[in-house]
Amino acid sequence: MPELMEMARVTLFGSRNAGNGVDFEPARDIPSLAGKVILITGAAGDLGRSTAVELARHGHPARIYVADLPRSEEEKKEVVDRIQREARGDASDHDRSETTEVRFLELNLTSFESIQKCAAEFVAQEDRLDILILNAGIIRVRLGLTSEGYETHFGLNYVGHALLSKLLLPTLLRTKETQAGADVRVVVVSSEGHAIAPAGGIQFDKVRTGCRDMTYSQRYGQSKLALIGFARELARHHPDLTMVAVHPGRILTGMADSLATESLLVRYTRPIAQFICVPVSVGIRNHLWAATSSDVVSGKYYEPVGVPGKESKLALDESLSQKLWEWTESELGAVSSPSL
Repeated sequence: MPELMEMARVTLFGSRNAGNGVDFEPARDIPSLAGKVILITGAAGDLGRSTAVELARHGHPARIYVADLPRSEEEKKEVVDRIQREARGDASDHDRSETTEVRFLELNLTSFESIQKCAAEFVAQEDRLDILILNAGIIRVRLGLTSEGYETHFGLNYVGHALLSKLLLPTLLRTKETQAGADVRVVVVSSEGHAIAPAGGIQFDKVRTGCRDMTYSQRYGQSKLALIGFARELARHHPDLTMVAVHPGRILTGMADSLATESLLVRYTRPIAQFICVPVSVGIRNHLWAATSSDVVSGKYYEPVGVPGKESKLALDESLSQKLWEWTESELGAVSSPSL
């Protein structure tokens, strides 16, 4: 019953990026990101792509890497061209000279081999990484396992991102050490849905199964709870870097459309979605604030925009996040990035 109550609360009364949040306008508040390198997972989808567009349009970093599912060369070019085209908009000739280069990296977060290859390809091209945004994610009804046998939500949303972070951490640390005044960040995209995790939190003895005894929302919530704990532990172990978890709000995205094909609840609530959800252009503001604002506190979880202190009791449980860190180190400790 508590899980059902939490699910109803999140479904009907999720954050709408309005109220007591920070007044953040991308055009006004994104600082110069000149010379910086950014990597965004899931950046071919609505949230990730729009985040890349706004960072390129207003911050003008040197390069943005779009890390997303493998596709044809033509489709990759379409993703890259769209981001660059939307970022330019009605830019003046002066602004056009500051155009950010966008590059595509293939990344399947359900496969360690794909994650290793993505990390290796990135470090072969770059000696710095200033902002890593772990944005990709899924929510689905159907049961499934990743290539390494993790429950799909936990394996993709959490384990895959944890491994990618581990493999890119040396580059993040080197950037902090070698670039004067570097402000190196990892933005972990969690969700208010972390509150729907199973009673007791992460079921470590079940994450290498299909978690059949959980609802799909609990499987999703478990993975998003793990991401909040991961951000806190990253901050604790690497205090020179800024690690933060965010909830973007309830947003009208393609992921919701996909879920509607599997979930009766989602289909039945679609007529009221416009009243409880916000468009992507609003939903990305917490991403952008966390990636660029000087007010961000490392290790914190923020609901939109820039509102701390709204995580569940389980998300605040330091013993759980420490157990997660130890479990993750045990699972991923021997995995390294292969040479190309």
